[in-house]
Amino acid sequence: MYSAGVGVFLRKLIHILYAIAARMYSSGPDRGPGVYAFRAFRFERIKPSSTSRVPFPRSGHRIAADTANFYSFGGYNPLPRDYDRHGDDGEDAAEREDGYWIQTLFQELWKFNYASAEWTRYSNGDTMPMELASNALLLHKNILMVYGGTGTPFGFRSSNQLYTCRVNDREGLMVEVNTTGQHPLPLYGQALIFYNDFLYTIGGTTGQAYTCDIHRLNLKSMNWEIVYICNGHGEYEPKGRYRHEVGFDGRNIYVLGGGTVTEAFDFKYIPAFDVEDLIWRRQKTVKDSNKGYPQPRRCHGAVQVNVDDNGGAPQVFVIGGHDGVNIFDDLWRLDLRTFQWTCFDTCRLPRPMYFHATAVSPQGRLYVFGGNYR
Repeated sequence: MYSAGVGVFLRKLIHILYAIAARMYSSGPDRGPGVYAFRAFRFERIKPSSTSRVPFPRSGHRIAADTANFYSFGGYNPLPRDYDRHGDDGEDAAEREDGYWIQTLFQELWKFNYASAEWTRYSNGDTMPMELASNALLLHKNILMVYGGTGTPFGFRSSNQLYTCRVNDREGLMVEVNTTGQHPLPLYGQALIFYNDFLYTIGGTTGQAYTCDIHRLNLKSMNWEIVYICNGHGEYEPKGRYRHEVGFDGRNIYVLGGGTVTEAFDFKYIPAFDVEDLIWRRQKTVKDSNKGYPQPRRCHGAVQVNVDDNGGAPQVFVIGGHDGVNIFDDLWRLDLRTFQWTCFDTCRLPRPMYFHATAVSPQGRLYVFGGNYR
């Protein structure tokens, strides 16, 4: 489902890590000990420690963050493993001396420590899934949950299995979770949320068909339930899609963008699913006074920040992506209370990119790692 031609794609994967300043929801001064002491809304490149091995360039991976580290799972790179291992600035990528490069996929989990700028790879490759691209990933406390995903060729082998690991364990062994009930189809490019001890999965693709169905897994009983199947009967049922992102306000799941191999969905009207009443509706958003709405896109990044000093209004930041023709470098914010879009026109990614991975730390620092670029 990587729509760019492989010949172009080969030269355009990156392993560079960027971060945008903390307190993303405020351009005001530092207001507390938990806030980073640098300017907000400014991307900066993070150089790893000179003694640190660095992951190979990749796309289609996922990352999640806690207060001390972020964690990078899986990914895709079609280049042979003995290619020139130098980035645009001449920095070395990691030597690959292990057995966990599976053809074009990375069967590996990395940790990046903010304080030391050190990369560490967990020694858990043989316990990982074989589906390593376009998974859905979520970190709850110290439990990393990996769901779905695809191997190569894309869609030929997809997953509906959940894997977990404790990121504070040195080995970080991944465990396949045994589940019962009404399982979702094996898919990739889906989205996840965690709510009230349930793991909700939204949308995804088999590689041929696309869905916006919703299932949930009871994490106490490990039983899957059907929440909603899009069959065309609901007035506001959204089109099937993959590589969308989601926001959540405690009751409604907001589906942000995504698409198919031939189309990308817009952000003016956002599909919203009420997890209590079990209905879809369409949420109109308010355009930015200067830039309007984000252009339709898929394969973008998004993070959610719950803003304590604004009455707890959740805000979702959307970064990059592409629409099949254009690749984006822009940063947008959607307030999930007012549904106002804000474009940070002076804060752009250093280069347009898609299939990158994004995460936000509890302190409010946004990390962008890897991806495909123009």
